[in-house]
Amino acid sequence: MTTSEIQALTRAAIARLLDDRTRQGQRGSVRDRRTAPRWPFPGTVELWVPDEHGIEHYVLATSLNLSLTGAGIRADEPVPEGVELAVAFHEPEVSFHGRAVVRHCTRIENSYLIGLQFVFDTD
Repeated sequence: MTTSEIQALTRAAIARLLDDRTRQGQRGSVRDRRTAPRWPFPGTVELWVPDEHGIEHYVLATSLNLSLTGAGIRADEPVPEGVELAVAFHEPEVSFHGRAVVRHCTRIENSYLIGLQFVFDTD
């Protein structure tokens, strides 16, 4: 895949990907307070986390699940809650780039479970 093939992270692009997965027989699940079903999506996630001076720090993570509104990921280091950051998701069939807000970051054993809410421009 070349950089020109990386798609913008939009509701429409995610909907197409989730529709493809649904047609392949996968189902999403709704738990807790979630408003949108989440599908299991193992893959690589890149984060560019700004510090208090606006300097971005690179963090590599693993995608756990994906929905129309956000994602659950796992990283080796914490990311501050409430921060808006640049993100890239790499799935076997497509890569997306866009922005997200960290909604929670919880230490689980030797890593951190991070909840992201996508920030969309108008689709």
